[in-house]
Amino acid sequence: MAGLVSAIAGVAPAPLLLILAAALVSWTLLSDRWMRTRGGIPVLVWHSVSRDAGWLPWAANISVTPETLDRQLSILRRMGCACMDSVAFVQARLRGQAVPENTVILHFDDGYLDNWVAAAPILRRHGMRATVFVSLDFVAPDRPPPATIEDRDAALKWDGYLSWEEILALDSGAFGGVFRVEAHGVDHGRVPTGPEVVDRITPQNWRRLAWMQWARMPGDKHDWYRNTDPPVFGYGTAVPRNGAALSQPAWTGTGCETEDAYAARVRRDLRACRASFLHHLGRAPQIFCWPQNQTSPLARQIADQQGYLATTGGRGNNRTGEDPRILSRVHVGERVAGFAWPAADDLFFRASIHSFRGNHWWYLPMAALSALARVTRRLHAHGGQA
Repeated sequence: MAGLVSAIAGVAPAPLLLILAAALVSWTLLSDRWMRTRGGIPVLVWHSVSRDAGWLPWAANISVTPETLDRQLSILRRMGCACMDSVAFVQARLRGQAVPENTVILHFDDGYLDNWVAAAPILRRHGMRATVFVSLDFVAPDRPPPATIEDRDAALKWDGYLSWEEILALDSGAFGGVFRVEAHGVDHGRVPTGPEVVDRITPQNWRRLAWMQWARMPGDKHDWYRNTDPPVFGYGTAVPRNGAALSQPAWTGTGCETEDAYAARVRRDLRACRASFLHHLGRAPQIFCWPQNQTSPLARQIADQQGYLATTGGRGNNRTGEDPRILSRVHVGERVAGFAWPAADDLFFRASIHSFRGNHWWYLPMAALSALARVTRRLHAHGGQA
């Protein structure tokens, strides 16, 4: 080390600066080549779009305001993004056709009523098309068409789920054909995956652990959230280790169900979606969105056997060479810094698109904002304990 220092000290200042500059440029060029991989096509996922999402126990993670969605779609337009229909995207990839690099795909999961109230009018305003994925057991009873954010002075209803009448209208061209409807399973449930107890139901957490109730609520669940107390499993009930119902075998109490039993559960859900779509919409679903975006190779095989063109849950970037029957997606949210800061939300949104496309330099601001969010949450937790 002493010899190296002596050698550097003996170099004239100007040549030393040139050497350092050349080294920095070389490192930057090599790093930039490693940090960029072209060809990713972002599939962006929203859920709820609401000004009052308090009825959802997961609102902080899955809901954005109409104003946020409006800004995000404006950003897509300024970035020169071209919105493509999900089925058209899959079909093009299956044919081996090149998809323009400025393509984006838009998804909305779960089939919330606010997709009618707010998301659809905003999509129409921006001339964009999306896919909404609905879960059968949560479809609401038919009712008069709800008011939207375009209806001045109307009392808007923000809670609840879409009805079949509204789903049919969206799929048939309501709001200028901004939505295509596809399948999201039957009950969005989870299953026990082992005997371990990981929690107990309390007044504070039973809504967040609603899957426990859904498991024993056959059929219609559209108004589950209106209960003041858990309707099936009471306070103190043990919560077992669990996972997404269609992603793995369930724990039966004495062991895990067989592969055949697991496969039969998956087949029932996928068949139920096809039958319900044929009955209500007059066509079969073509894309299946796995609840919680989790699945297994066996479940994908079953979906393929039943005629689904593609399913979600991928871990890639929708590039040429990846399986065109698997859609990889990125979740979109707000309050990414842990508090309301629209500029940070917009930066994170842009960074999500650029990084998914393959410019990994954009992970740097994303990491910084995620770190700030963790600090914010810790401070809030500390303040709450104090």
